[in-house]
Parts: sequence; structure tokens; C-alpha cells
Amino acid sequence: MSVLLRVEDLAVAYGHVEAVKDVSFELKDGEITALVGANGAGKSTTLLALSGLLPPKSGRILFEEEDITRLRPHEIVRKGIVQVAEGRAILTTLTVRENLALGAYTRRDSAGVKDSLEQVFHLFPRLQDRAEQFAGNLSGGEQQMLAIGRALMAKPRLLLLDEPSMGLAPILVQEILRTLAEINRTGLTMLLVEQNVRQALKIARHGYVIETGRIVLADSGENLLNHPGVVEAYLGT
Repeated sequence: MSVLLRVEDLAVAYGHVEAVKDVSFELKDGEITALVGANGAGKSTTLLALSGLLPPKSGRILFEEEDITRLRPHEIVRKGIVQVAEGRAILTTLTVRENLALGAYTRRDSAGVKDSLEQVFHLFPRLQDRAEQFAGNLSGGEQQMLAIGRALMAKPRLLLLDEPSMGLAPILVQEILRTLAEINRTGLTMLLVEQNVRQALKIARHGYVIETGRIVLADSGENLLNHPGVVEAYLGT
């Protein structure tokens, strides 16, 4: 399977503090890859760099073999890389339908946008039921569905997900991750950043463990689930 995104020796700093240090990894086309680790390990910082929201200190980001390291966020979205932000970042004073429409702002294919909306409503029927409600009136789980649906409206090639399980009840976490696996079966590549290590590795084909800004383990999701170091540090006995 071909490599869709390749990260080479990426370093990202906040002032003089280097949060990501010479990180290298790759995402294969059509697969879910998990980036897991403790809070503050550098997971979200890595995603912000991939999205163009945080300029790298050094290193390269290649998407379909094109260097996108210095592109601006809107240019990266147009390339097909879309992020579901930590905390959802929905617009609470707009309706569900209006939030979803904003996700398609880079598109000019009105028929395709309509098809995408129908697909989102198929994946998340509750969003269709609440299409005319203000997004701020949704539950936490519904807001996360809306954030994912809005990202899908851009018709991405690569979906970046930053802590989609944050603040959700366990049953909703399982529902969200099952839906992500269903979306992946359509061929959409995903990079999943998660503190819920067990659930993330269960649906990921490949995984990377990041600690204090460095990749310390890389393997299949299944092998990492059974790796003694991962079990001890993140999963318990």
C-alpha cells in the first residue's frame, strides 16, 4: 500500500521549549494510524504542525510526495488534509446544518456537497434529526459527531482526529470509534490521536507511541496492544 503522508525529522517548539523532537513516521493510504501517549507527550502539537497551524522548527512533511511543510492552513485543507480539533470547536450559535455547510466552504461541486451531506446524515442520524437546532444545544457526543461530520463535508483525503473521545461516556466513545472504523472502510485515511490507548489501538492498523516529544515505539495496532511496555504504561495489567 502506498504512503500518503510522510513526516521526516519533525521538530516543533513553543518559544525555547521543544515539544516535538525529530519525529518521523508515515501514514499508508486507506489505513487508520494511531498516535498515542500521555498528556503533554506531543501528540496534539504534531497534529497542529501537520495542519499548518504551528510552523515546524525543522523537518519535512510530505503529502503524496509533495512538500507541504510551509503551506498555510487553508492551503493544506485544499490539499485534502482536514483536522477535527480537540474540544470540537463547533460554532454553537449556528445550526447543525450551518456548521456542516461551513465544512464544505472550499468546494464548488454543489451536487457533491449535497451527496456528502446525505452521507453525514446516514452516518449520524441524530444530526439529521437536529439539523435545524443550534449546535450549542447538542449533547457532548452529538457535538463530537458534528465536528467529525463537518470535517467530512470537506471531502478529505486524510482526516486528523485530536482526542475525539475526550469528555465522552464510555458507551459514546465506543460508538464514535466504531463510526470512524466504518468511515475508514470507505478508503479514508486517518491519523487518530488518543489518550484512550486501548480503544485507539483496537481500530488502528498501525500505531506510534510518543513520549516527551519522541517516537519510542512503532508497530501494528495489535502488537502494540500486547507490548509489555504499552501494557504497563497505558493499559494496566
